[in-house]
Amino acid sequence: MSAVRLVFDQIASAFANGSPAVSSEASQGRPLHPFSIVDIDQGMNKMAILMQGASRVPTQRAVELASEWLWLTFDRANKLGGWSRPHISSTESGEVVFEWWRNHRNLTLYFSDDGAEYIDVWGPDMDHEMLAGPLTNWSFSNAWLRLQS
Repeated sequence: MSAVRLVFDQIASAFANGSPAVSSEASQGRPLHPFSIVDIDQGMNKMAILMQGASRVPTQRAVELASEWLWLTFDRANKLGGWSRPHISSTESGEVVFEWWRNHRNLTLYFSDDGAEYIDVWGPDMDHEMLAGPLTNWSFSNAWLRLQS
């Protein structure tokens, strides 16, 4: 299996407003799997559609941060196993939300002007079966592995 490295593209922008774009550099010249690219493209399109809505429109900063993390979560989940496209929505407070479900587990990522946070739920007990905090590569990796278990 070839390793995939995602790099921020300084020349091309994902949106006309200049939010970052990301391209892939696959080792030995092998491109990303076409279904994966479709997932990323659909995720970016969903965020662009949210920006054009009449209600629950996310803030510019939230969309930029979510765009960066879409690629980062894709890259990390592919390395850990089990990538699936998140459900992408927005909140009335201008956040972009990514959600994944698997049986009684769920992972929710929130992107706002203030940064990125996660909520990892694997049971009904809020004290012992839920974690929440700032989203980092480490926290996402742990939450993703728990979601996949």
